[in-house]
Amino acid sequence: MATSSAKLSEREKKQESIALTSYLMHKHYCDNDIPAVVSLFGEHIHWIGAAEQEYQNGKKEVTDIFRSFTGKLQKCNITGEEYEATEIAPDVVLCTGRMWISTDPTTETYLRVHQRISTVFLWTDSIPRCVHIHASNPYTEMQDDETGFPIRMARHSYEYMQQCIAQQKKQIAAQANALSSIYNTVPCAIMRFKRNQDGSYRLITFNRATCDMMQCTKEEIENTDWNNGFCGQIEWNSNLRARLDSLKKQGDSVTLEYKLHRKTGEPIDINSTNSLVSEEDGGPVIQRISFDITERVKMETLLKRKSYEDAMTGLFNRNKFNQILQSGPDGKSLGFAYFDINGLKAINDSKGHHAGDDLLRRAAGHISRIFAQNAYRIGGDEFAALEEGAGETEFQEKVQAVCTALRNDSIESAVGTSWQPAGAADIKKQFEEADREMYRSKAAFYQNRNNDRRKS
Repeated sequence: MATSSAKLSEREKKQESIALTSYLMHKHYCDNDIPAVVSLFGEHIHWIGAAEQEYQNGKKEVTDIFRSFTGKLQKCNITGEEYEATEIAPDVVLCTGRMWISTDPTTETYLRVHQRISTVFLWTDSIPRCVHIHASNPYTEMQDDETGFPIRMARHSYEYMQQCIAQQKKQIAAQANALSSIYNTVPCAIMRFKRNQDGSYRLITFNRATCDMMQCTKEEIENTDWNNGFCGQIEWNSNLRARLDSLKKQGDSVTLEYKLHRKTGEPIDINSTNSLVSEEDGGPVIQRISFDITERVKMETLLKRKSYEDAMTGLFNRNKFNQILQSGPDGKSLGFAYFDINGLKAINDSKGHHAGDDLLRRAAGHISRIFAQNAYRIGGDEFAALEEGAGETEFQEKVQAVCTALRNDSIESAVGTSWQPAGAADIKKQFEEADREMYRSKAAFYQNRNNDRRKS
């Protein structure tokens, strides 16, 4: 900041003195940066503070006093600075000024005073040094015309405190408006419940997205009985209430998924995060943030179905079949049928794969029509069908019905079966048994066909 005095005009020296005085005040009151303050001191500085006993001469002595202020000053803000400067001798500038010094609201102390300051800067070796500081304010503990209390200082501090309060109110109002805007424009439903002492729940507040999600009016939601913490349109699960009741202390949270029926009767899938956000008189407050995950659930269901579905025939695929093999029978009787389509390779070779694919689809249709949701394509031309809980006669009749339908559709097949009563069923062993029988049937089919060819 310092510039050679030989090159500075009187006006420039006055401007620099004002800038240095302001710098000194801010470093002292706002930053409590004592090293920055004392770096401006000249060798023969004179200091007069605002208090009656504050007076000292000499750089070392004044520096020691200022260093004793380190960490002891409340953080302040400076406003309304006014300065004047005069060159009272060659390279000597007197600067006088006044300003408002207010404690920062973060200090939780509300005091504002008018501060006066006088400084003298001497350019030595082309460097401006502060050789005089006189700080004062127009207050004493009591003014001559005051009785019993320092009214003026108290009034200034009160006015400052009111300004701080007004500013805080503006900030709170701005934050409230911002939160309200977010609260009512976010795409998720937000609700708050009070849990009463008897364990019931009472709706406190909700946002606009709640109405949109449930397709209800504001009045309809307000008039709904939320005693269980869920409206009556939810497909009830006793676990939901138990998990909601498990929130005991602030910060506890639980995520729930369930189906909700809108006013129109349309079911939607909901994911909600329920958190105990505060403890208030009368009971804890539970906040629920809910999202409509219907499309996600549909996609997940579709992907899951695709992972278990044979794309060509629409039957369950080998992945699903392997899962069934691992789970085993459910304590019931079990019939296992293993179908193999004969002659698929010959059809592919002679008529093309489209003809072979059509053959497989037709075969799958006959099997699934009779065994409903218990039919699987487990290989290129191999199908399995299961029947739980049926008697052996009923099961064998279904197998024969499939074989008849295949023959009537000019589809040759080999089949192997296995049936075991409840308690004796073993899906893996029955799979192996049906597999062996199917291969014996297949071998017999080709043996008979070869015999017929030789005869002809």
